[in-house]
Amino acid sequence: MEMPTTDGWDKAVQAIYTTLESESRMVLAIARLLGGRAYITLIDGTKAGFSRRMAQVAELNDAWKPAGLKEPSLAGVTPKIFGDHERRAMNRFVDWAMRQIGIPGVAVAVVQDGRTVYAEGFGVTRADGGEGVTPQTRFMIGSSTKPLTTLMMARLVDMGCFTWTTPVTEVLPSFALGDPEVTQKIEMRHTVCACTGMPRRDLDMIFRFRGVRPEDRIAEMKQMRPTTGFGETFQYSNYLVAAGGYAAAHSFAPASTLGDAYERSMQHLVFEPLGMAQSSVVSIHSPLDAAPHGRTLDGACVPIDPALEQFADSMAPSGSVWSTVLDMARYLSCELRDGRNEHGEQVVSQDNLRARRRSAIKIDGKTSYGLGLMLTEQQGLAQVMHGGNTLGFSADMVFFPEHGIGMVVLSNLRAANLFLSAVGQRLIEILFEAEERAEAMVTSAKNMLDDSLASIRQRVRTKPEATAWIQNYVGEYISEELGPASISQQGDGFRIAFESWSSDLGTEEQSDKSRHIVLTSAPFQGSIKLQLTNDPNVLLLDGGQTRYRFVRSQDGRG
Repeated sequence: MEMPTTDGWDKAVQAIYTTLESESRMVLAIARLLGGRAYITLIDGTKAGFSRRMAQVAELNDAWKPAGLKEPSLAGVTPKIFGDHERRAMNRFVDWAMRQIGIPGVAVAVVQDGRTVYAEGFGVTRADGGEGVTPQTRFMIGSSTKPLTTLMMARLVDMGCFTWTTPVTEVLPSFALGDPEVTQKIEMRHTVCACTGMPRRDLDMIFRFRGVRPEDRIAEMKQMRPTTGFGETFQYSNYLVAAGGYAAAHSFAPASTLGDAYERSMQHLVFEPLGMAQSSVVSIHSPLDAAPHGRTLDGACVPIDPALEQFADSMAPSGSVWSTVLDMARYLSCELRDGRNEHGEQVVSQDNLRARRRSAIKIDGKTSYGLGLMLTEQQGLAQVMHGGNTLGFSADMVFFPEHGIGMVVLSNLRAANLFLSAVGQRLIEILFEAEERAEAMVTSAKNMLDDSLASIRQRVRTKPEATAWIQNYVGEYISEELGPASISQQGDGFRIAFESWSSDLGTEEQSDKSRHIVLTSAPFQGSIKLQLTNDPNVLLLDGGQTRYRFVRSQDGRG
């Protein structure tokens, strides 16, 4: 499939090869074209290895440059003022792009020189009959919460509650990892730097969240260990960011539960001083809320159960905030005004605001991670950003500190990242008169989506004659980490129910004749597979660095 590119190559194509699920392996080829010549990179490794070493893989893929490659640079270009012409150009592009890719609703805001110069809504809050999206529509922003969390932490550093180098155990004594030595080494800044070697364990929180408190999530970390050396490589851990955010909040409101303390600290230290009146740590079920969406196997965008998004509530500092583009524009204004709000009041010190933007760990030759912020270069422009994805929303936040420009894009569809990137590229084209690549990025995204859906439909079978054998696996299961699962027959089909959500089931047969049970309902769309084992009472779920076992109870055979 063709990949979007803005780094000087004429074209880029990626091929992902089908491997046996039991091998837990990834194989891909990337072909990039320049001046009639193709340069091909082949990458082969285990899923666990990719998860641990994605930063090194990215650097190996991107660091080398052939003779003749000239990356576009906008360094030294003075941006235009965002006016009526620019507004019309952005409106046309967003409206066209979202219809091409099929996104129900989008809101966009642009900040320039400390002012919100653009704020528009497109599409609908709900695909099956919602209201029109406006700049006041609330979206879940996912991991774009992280910069807000570290802003709260910066304010508490200003207040003397702790320093960036204070050990976490001094702020939150209950914090502990499975490795006592690493536990003692982790300072407050380390919780938000993606630099400790702690792996990503998102399936744990997605599958089991009903009744789970922040205190329970912190306790779970006592069973988790780093999988790479401290400061060795970039590894993204939502658990660790949550621990840092809760520890900081505990220093602000020590008599409260961790969840209440985080809500209070964000309200008093971030939302209120920045004027983010429509933002909240969790959903307040406002009529202004957009509905989360996923895709079916046919590619249709459908609303998903809002309860699915509650997975983030016990990990709030990592990604549970709901906001609007107008409120997020106020946050961007603070970043671009060196810590002052729209009224000119110094909300956070310049030193601690900017401490978040210092590189803490390298990702690739152009990109590094700071404290809850990603630092990169885009066509010669220094850029600070952080995206966010939940099960039914996608968000992006980016600003160019040297130019006083920022943008936030919020959407109510899972995994809309390429669309968000194209909107960001279009802003650069409009203001810096960069080479136009945004439309090509959208076309590539559409082709990639179509190819992906076609591949899934080719591999996954849902008709009764293909799924009948699942009858042998009907019953009650339990996973130590992911909780209960129940496979049942419903009419001619089968369904699996986990603790807080459920999905229809399909099957996939691989080249070695091995068979898998596949989750087919939106938003999972064939992405989660249960592997059969030699023991008919055990199903495996491959989480990369962690393999989860679902064991059927002796009295739950169905």
